[in-house]
Amino acid sequence: MNKKEAIKELLRAELAKRDFWEFCLFYDKEFFTNRPFLKQIAQGFQKIEGGEIRSLSVSMPPRAGKSFITTLFSAWVLGRNPKESIMRNTCTATLYLKFSYDVRNILKTGQFRQVFPEVLLSDDKANLLGWNTAQSKQVGYFGAGVGGTIIGFGATKLAITDDLYRGIEDALSDNTNDKILTWKEATHDSRLEKNCSVIDIGTRWSVNDVIGKSIEGQRYDLSIIVPALDKEGNSFCDDVMSTEQYKEIKARINPDIWLAEYMQEPVDMKGRLFSGLNKMPKEEFEQIKDRIEGYIGYIDVADQGKDFTAMAIGGIVGSEVYVVDYLFTRDNTDITLPLCAEKLNRLDVKYCRVESNSMGAMFSRNLDKMTDTKILQVHNTKNKITRIIMESGFVLNSFNFVENNNQMYYQFMQNVEGFNKEGKNKNDDAPDCIAGLSMFIKGLFSNKFKDY
Repeated sequence: MNKKEAIKELLRAELAKRDFWEFCLFYDKEFFTNRPFLKQIAQGFQKIEGGEIRSLSVSMPPRAGKSFITTLFSAWVLGRNPKESIMRNTCTATLYLKFSYDVRNILKTGQFRQVFPEVLLSDDKANLLGWNTAQSKQVGYFGAGVGGTIIGFGATKLAITDDLYRGIEDALSDNTNDKILTWKEATHDSRLEKNCSVIDIGTRWSVNDVIGKSIEGQRYDLSIIVPALDKEGNSFCDDVMSTEQYKEIKARINPDIWLAEYMQEPVDMKGRLFSGLNKMPKEEFEQIKDRIEGYIGYIDVADQGKDFTAMAIGGIVGSEVYVVDYLFTRDNTDITLPLCAEKLNRLDVKYCRVESNSMGAMFSRNLDKMTDTKILQVHNTKNKITRIIMESGFVLNSFNFVENNNQMYYQFMQNVEGFNKEGKNKNDDAPDCIAGLSMFIKGLFSNKFKDY
């Protein structure tokens, strides 16, 4: 490198020390040049570090680079403020440790040392749970996963929450969301020292999630929201994903999940979920009946007096599912057992999954003695409403409900179509049964339905 080039490199390093976006380009020019939308995020982060604003939220589609730019920002802030401390909490301890490792490694790189040659890692504290720079007054970088304990540390410069939710299941589960909100208020917020700035990063799953509650309470000086598709319907960044790829995803998943995860538009989950189900006259199904590759069953056994035993049997043709038989009744097991066995035997169903609640385990054992179908028990741990919502995209796109001219069919379909996304349902056994059948089919035929 000649003298002129050396001077230019020194100037670039000095500019990177002063301007966070220039630091991003200095550290990984190709990545950030190909993702110019991240400049808006970098400018928001710069305002936080400079004290222009004290609180910021950032929401972007998956794989946009928010974790990388936040990790770089954490390192840059420590470079400029080596005596201060940063807290960064995330959804799991494993993810926290990864982020901690990544930030610490950036401080060891040649690029960082060019910009901040005087900032070194301390030798006496190198634990990923909390580590120092050589200039740290207490601790330089620390944090935890949701539910974890943070003892003896306080954030003086910056407190970050980075994806406190593992996914839509957490956000739409009232119990899980309440636990996250409580942990955030009791543990995360309690570690903020005077004049500490706040950044909350995450998908806008729900109006009741951490960011939603803070927006409602007008607690942010600035909120940056980046949707996957712009107003013209084009990808916000082809380097992340093309317009065609986003449109393919939009076509196959539930509209509410698309709006939340990709467009950053949380919804109140009002209205019916299964409007527009594909229905097929029985006569039309008879024309393709011989193409059925195999039948799969699912049974949700009544667990209480007001519950229904719900059963659905689906046939597979290519990438389509044809639900051909139904059961939906409050009758007790001495009636439902032989009814279910008869349906399984008549259609030569290969596999049937039975939800193993308190009644389901006994039901499945007795059913196994009455049929050649392989009876499999399953214990669902996901929240029921969340499970139904998550499976609705696959059901709406790939399920065809063959019409049967009997009362059982009409009752089953009425219960499915009447399901409300808010969860205010007197009974949801039929949609839960359909969600269970959907999960079972995708599990058995993972190659066939890998896009779901």
